[in-house]
Amino acid sequence: MTNPFRHDKRKHRTPLEYARIFAERGGCCHICKRKLGPADKWELDHIVALSKGGSDDDANLAPACSWCHDPKSDSDTSDAAHIKQGFAKHFVPKAKQRSQSWRR
Repeated sequence: MTNPFRHDKRKHRTPLEYARIFAERGGCCHICKRKLGPADKWELDHIVALSKGGSDDDANLAPACSWCHDPKSDSDTSDAAHIKQGFAKHFVPKAKQRSQSWRR
Protein backbone atom coordinates (compact mmCIF):
# COMPACT_ATOMS: atom_id res chain seq x y z
CA MET A 1 0.00 0.00 0.00
CA THR A 2 1.37 3.42 -0.90
CA ASN A 3 1.26 6.27 1.54
CA PRO A 4 -1.15 8.94 0.20
CA PHE A 5 0.51 11.61 2.34
CA ARG A 6 3.98 11.36 0.80
CA HIS A 7 5.18 11.45 -2.79
CA ASP A 8 8.32 12.03 -4.85
CA LYS A 9 9.66 15.55 -4.84
CA ARG A 10 9.63 17.45 -8.11
CA LYS A 11 13.02 17.77 -9.74
CA HIS A 12 14.31 21.04 -11.15
CA ARG A 13 14.48 20.76 -14.94
CA THR A 14 16.47 22.93 -17.31
CA PRO A 15 15.02 24.41 -20.52
CA LEU A 16 16.97 21.78 -22.48
CA GLU A 17 15.30 19.00 -20.51
CA TYR A 18 11.90 20.56 -21.26
CA ALA A 19 12.79 20.66 -24.96
CA ARG A 20 14.03 17.05 -24.95
CA ILE A 21 10.85 15.73 -23.30
CA PHE A 22 8.72 17.82 -25.69
CA ALA A 23 10.58 16.36 -28.70
CA GLU A 24 10.43 12.79 -27.36
CA ARG A 25 6.65 13.05 -27.02
CA GLY A 26 6.24 14.36 -30.57
CA GLY A 27 5.26 17.88 -29.51
CA CYS A 28 1.65 16.89 -28.82
CA CYS A 29 -0.52 17.49 -25.78
CA HIS A 30 -0.85 14.11 -24.09
CA ILE A 31 -4.43 14.93 -22.99
CA CYS A 32 -6.12 16.23 -26.17
CA LYS A 33 -3.45 14.94 -28.63
CA ARG A 34 -3.30 18.34 -30.38
CA LYS A 35 0.01 19.30 -32.01
CA LEU A 36 1.51 22.21 -30.08
CA GLY A 37 2.91 25.11 -32.06
CA PRO A 38 5.63 27.60 -31.13
CA ALA A 39 3.09 30.19 -29.90
CA ASP A 40 1.09 27.71 -27.78
CA LYS A 41 1.44 27.80 -24.03
CA TRP A 42 2.18 24.38 -22.57
CA GLU A 43 3.48 22.83 -19.38
CA LEU A 44 5.09 19.55 -18.41
CA ASP A 45 2.45 17.37 -16.82
CA HIS A 46 2.80 14.23 -14.74
CA ILE A 47 0.83 11.57 -16.62
CA VAL A 48 0.14 9.84 -13.29
CA ALA A 49 0.01 12.63 -10.70
CA LEU A 50 2.55 12.57 -7.89
CA SER A 51 -0.32 12.66 -5.40
CA LYS A 52 -1.70 9.47 -6.97
CA GLY A 53 1.57 7.57 -6.71
CA GLY A 54 3.24 8.69 -9.94
CA SER A 55 6.96 9.31 -10.17
CA ASP A 56 8.88 12.40 -11.20
CA ASP A 57 10.84 10.45 -13.81
CA ASP A 58 10.98 11.66 -17.41
CA ALA A 59 8.91 8.62 -18.47
CA ASN A 60 5.97 10.00 -16.44
CA LEU A 61 6.18 13.50 -17.95
CA ALA A 62 4.55 14.79 -21.11
CA PRO A 63 3.61 18.18 -22.54
CA ALA A 64 0.07 19.41 -21.95
CA CYS A 65 -1.50 22.55 -23.37
CA SER A 66 -2.44 25.02 -20.65
CA TRP A 67 -6.21 24.76 -21.27
CA CYS A 68 -6.06 20.94 -20.81
CA HIS A 69 -3.53 20.97 -17.96
CA ASP A 70 -5.44 23.22 -15.54
CA PRO A 71 -8.63 21.09 -15.36
CA LYS A 72 -6.55 17.89 -15.08
CA SER A 73 -4.51 19.36 -12.21
CA ASP A 74 -7.71 20.44 -10.43
CA SER A 75 -9.14 16.95 -10.85
CA ASP A 76 -5.90 15.33 -9.60
CA THR A 77 -5.91 17.58 -6.52
CA SER A 78 -9.54 16.77 -5.77
CA ASP A 79 -8.96 13.04 -6.24
CA ALA A 80 -5.93 13.16 -3.92
CA ALA A 81 -8.02 14.84 -1.22
CA HIS A 82 -10.67 12.12 -1.50
CA ILE A 83 -7.99 9.42 -1.29
CA LYS A 84 -6.58 10.99 1.89
CA GLN A 85 -10.06 11.29 3.44
CA GLY A 86 -10.81 7.66 2.63
CA PHE A 87 -7.49 6.54 4.07
CA ALA A 88 -8.16 8.44 7.32
CA LYS A 89 -11.73 7.14 7.51
CA HIS A 90 -10.69 3.50 7.23
CA PHE A 91 -7.46 3.48 9.23
CA VAL A 92 -7.90 6.05 12.03
CA PRO A 93 -9.73 4.65 15.08
CA LYS A 94 -13.22 6.09 15.60
CA ALA A 95 -12.19 7.48 19.00
CA LYS A 96 -9.53 9.64 17.31
CA GLN A 97 -11.74 10.91 14.49
CA ARG A 98 -13.18 14.39 14.74
CA SER A 99 -16.78 14.64 15.85
CA GLN A 100 -19.27 15.53 13.13
CA SER A 101 -21.54 17.42 15.57
CA TRP A 102 -19.57 20.68 15.16
CA ARG A 103 -21.02 21.08 11.63
CA ARG A 104 -24.58 21.62 12.90
